[in-house]
Amino acid sequence: MAVDDKNYWKRNLLIMWVSQFLSMVGFSISLPFAPFYLRELGVGDEGHVRAYAALAAALSNVTFAVMAPLWGVLADRYGRKNMVLRANFGGAVIVALMGLSPNAFWFLVLRAIQGMFTGTVSASMTLVASGTPNHRQGFALGFLSTSVFSGDMAGLFIGGLLAEMFGFRNSFYLSGMMLGMSGILVLIFAREKFVRPLVKRGQTVFHGFHLNWHEWRRFLQPAMPLFVLYIFSTLARYLDNSQFPLFVEYLNGGPDAPNTARLTSWVLGMGSIGAMISGVILGHWVDKYPSKVARIALVGSAVFMALMLVTAPLLSLSRMQFLGVSVTVPILCLMPLRFLMTFFSAGLEPVWNAWLSKTTLPERKGLMFGLAATFRSFGCILAHSMAGVLACYMGVVSLFIVGPILFLLIIPLLAYYENEITGRIERMAKVSAAAP
Repeated sequence: MAVDDKNYWKRNLLIMWVSQFLSMVGFSISLPFAPFYLRELGVGDEGHVRAYAALAAALSNVTFAVMAPLWGVLADRYGRKNMVLRANFGGAVIVALMGLSPNAFWFLVLRAIQGMFTGTVSASMTLVASGTPNHRQGFALGFLSTSVFSGDMAGLFIGGLLAEMFGFRNSFYLSGMMLGMSGILVLIFAREKFVRPLVKRGQTVFHGFHLNWHEWRRFLQPAMPLFVLYIFSTLARYLDNSQFPLFVEYLNGGPDAPNTARLTSWVLGMGSIGAMISGVILGHWVDKYPSKVARIALVGSAVFMALMLVTAPLLSLSRMQFLGVSVTVPILCLMPLRFLMTFFSAGLEPVWNAWLSKTTLPERKGLMFGLAATFRSFGCILAHSMAGVLACYMGVVSLFIVGPILFLLIIPLLAYYENEITGRIERMAKVSAAAP
């Protein structure tokens, strides 16, 4: 892709920021409240609610892991903007259909289908990375990540209120509308100076994707350290994701306690605010000090996730009024802790994304970001599966013991791979400088 206008990437970054914000608002209005929606669909047993919540989250990641590389190949062949449109419009239809689910089985089926056709984050990241100068990759991807978390925050705050006012089912219809608006914005305003590669007679769309094992090994080997980091950091970050509404419910006094959906949205929203601020603050340091940012992020995430554990013993204290809502002391303590934990954990993804972009040839960015999304999905699958087992057999609280340990274990893994990754970046920079 040739870029003539030096400000081209800045305008596109702003447009994609707004688009991704709308997309995340759409997803966050409804999907985080899936455990509560499952009860509405007839799942009565609490153990089954936990298991179904974990299964729903895992299924979407399984299908996404399978499809992401294929969408990446199509992005390199037909353009990255087309993949953003596919993710937004596909998500708009599928998420809206979740509101029509007659029972938990069809909700699980639609969650699996959603994973096949969505993926707005990876598609948007690929489009932005493809048009951004190499020395501003960390800033651009970090800035775009703020749209993910700020949209998530706005959706959670709105979603909790809407769920209490209109019910969980109607939230899915509004989600579909927001995703559709995001797709229309990209369709009209996003630009991509994409030159479609020539395809020789007899070649298929996926020419170059059909490699034998040795060719795939040679192709993937330089990026494998990053893919491993994607898996383990995602495992740690998303371990409590599917069960977190149930943790808030537990701290709020149980299933019969009032305002649980709204309080869940407040706590998760505080985390999204932390992540949004992280993208602004830590994003400025990603290009200069990536490994230091990653290490600080890992230690901070572990510390503040572990501190969430100390909120549980405070449940015996009396309730109080907060912004006109009856709330327990543990939830009031949970809000700043979630803010700080997510502030630090959100600093990891921009580092991995910047490193991946700097070690990838321009014509392969779609495929490599698609593969990164696949490995990230493997981490999500492990996280949701592990969370379901831990929650069912050891209680939801156990997640906040295992999670911090996982964050700390990534530090030696990063130290082991760091020299290999930075060496690859230096070699790629020399190749780019020597190119005519």
